[in-house]
Amino acid sequence: MKLKSFRVRVFRNIIDSGEVTADDVTCIVGKNEAGKSALLQALHTLNPANAASNLSMLDEYPRWLKKEHEITGVIDDAVPITATFTISDSELQDIEDTFEPGVLDSREIVASRSYKHPGTLNIEAQINYAAYVDPFINSLPAVLQSAIGSPGTVDKLRALVNECINQKDDLPESVEIAGAARDAAARLAETFGPTKGLRSAIDDLLKELVPRTFYFSTYAQLDGRYDFDSVATAIKNGSEVEAIQTAADFLKLARIAPDAAGDWNFEESNAELESVSSLLTKRVTDQWHQNAHLKLRVSIEAKQVTDGYQNSRIERYLQFRVEDTRHDFSNRLDRRSTGFRWFVSFIAAFLEFEKEADLILLLDEPGLSLHARAQMDLLDTIEDKLAKDRQILYSTHSPFMVRTNSLSRTRIAEDKGPEVGSTVTNDAGMVSDSDTLFPLQAALGYDIVQSLFIGNKNVLVEGVSDYIYLSMISQHLKSKGRASLADDTRLLPAGGATNIPTFISLVGTQLDIVVLLDGNSPRQRIENTIERGRLSSSKILSIADYTDVREADIEDLFAPEEYLKLYNQTYKTRLKIADLNGSDRIVKRIERARTAFDHGEVAAQFLRTLDKSLASLSDETLQRFEDTVKAINAALP
Repeated sequence: MKLKSFRVRVFRNIIDSGEVTADDVTCIVGKNEAGKSALLQALHTLNPANAASNLSMLDEYPRWLKKEHEITGVIDDAVPITATFTISDSELQDIEDTFEPGVLDSREIVASRSYKHPGTLNIEAQINYAAYVDPFINSLPAVLQSAIGSPGTVDKLRALVNECINQKDDLPESVEIAGAARDAAARLAETFGPTKGLRSAIDDLLKELVPRTFYFSTYAQLDGRYDFDSVATAIKNGSEVEAIQTAADFLKLARIAPDAAGDWNFEESNAELESVSSLLTKRVTDQWHQNAHLKLRVSIEAKQVTDGYQNSRIERYLQFRVEDTRHDFSNRLDRRSTGFRWFVSFIAAFLEFEKEADLILLLDEPGLSLHARAQMDLLDTIEDKLAKDRQILYSTHSPFMVRTNSLSRTRIAEDKGPEVGSTVTNDAGMVSDSDTLFPLQAALGYDIVQSLFIGNKNVLVEGVSDYIYLSMISQHLKSKGRASLADDTRLLPAGGATNIPTFISLVGTQLDIVVLLDGNSPRQRIENTIERGRLSSSKILSIADYTDVREADIEDLFAPEEYLKLYNQTYKTRLKIADLNGSDRIVKRIERARTAFDHGEVAAQFLRTLDKSLASLSDETLQRFEDTVKAINAALP
């Protein structure tokens, strides 16, 4: 059975969420307090696997509506969670084998819970009574068929059959009818019991098929140490403290479930815990890529305590410890990083239910404290492993937990105030608060940046001016049959000389990248990145190698009079070469003669007059650019 959609009403800050469609993996984004957690917790109350339902009108009903709804009577019929499921082929076959083919008019069924009867899972199915009743009647002897007529339901059929059992005379026909009626009543009792009808029988069967929901949040994180008796109690009765319930679920996996603490065999229990600890370690290390040298140790320790009256008692504790084999030390789980603690806690809680294929996983802000790379690893685990056999719904406001190639599975939660409450949509155009969309925007931005580096021919340059001159003059060289940059080469402006070392540090180890340096580049910082192995020295090129100017900029690849001409066109001046002192960089010589200027404006003028500018370039200038291009091509893979 698969969840198709669900709807939450009058639950905390949700008045009516609207119909929320569910995919194999569904991501719910939104700001803090937008209703993401309430949405998942309401769905969890439908058929909880790892805790009691705890659907309480006092705790969950919107406070600002409660009194008004009590007066109007609306509260009496309030149904906080309704979910639509689709029955699988095998499930439908089992139902039809038990009853008759066609007994369900639709594969879709609706399950719900109400505040009035929170312990009852209600089922609504579209039942075709005739599909069962008509074949049943047709299988009866003709005399009984004539006696009972055409009842429309099993309840009416049973009532008529029972009437036929009690005949008023001993005529042969009456005796035959009574005998046939007794046989028919026995068949009905075998299928439905003494009182059930077709609807209640199918409802009971469907209730067993509705997937259970497993909810996990930050509050369910394991502690490092527990009072053993509190966990033992939770094994039998459950606990409202999520951290204790998580520990109890883990102990169930270790088959530790005695009737009383005094009956526990602690040696045997610790042996079981060692086995389960090994399994937990394997599951964690398979999916936790931040540190592969960790082992989990779970044990029960007993300690004798004497009070002031010299009365002694045994106190027992359940301990979760982490051993770091690389550094040869261990400590309690709650003293490890928050991200690792969350990851271990989730795996430990889920192990008990891992074999339950139809389970619906509800993850509230999973991996919130994990590093961005670890969050992406977690998302891979969710999609590649956890979602193979079960559906998953998770909430997040982290862009690293959003798949931009699967935005259709993303739902957006937004709190629209007390009049409307929290609503959910998959249409970004329906969202009124732009901040709500930030996780999606950030995810798209990250994806766009990553897409720049898909190729293996990336050239990092200082700024936009470098990009304009290299790309335009390379195309011009190509038109003349001379050396040019390959078509799949990406020129990446770093946004300033000071950004180049940071850029190299961030992407140098991940990409094949060539760096073209000019006179402003912070060379010491760049050399440091080379020393740390983030980039090979063979990938660092300097413009000064292709011109006679010391510490040259991209502008020094032009003949001085040609660049000065572009400057004069840009700023409407009449500078001459004779006005420029020195033999250093052309931009510095101009600044000494006039004032500091925007190099980008000159590059923009070059673009505005591109055809004319390219045609006027000397062979000396073209040769320097061609030498630079050849060096870049040689350094690229």
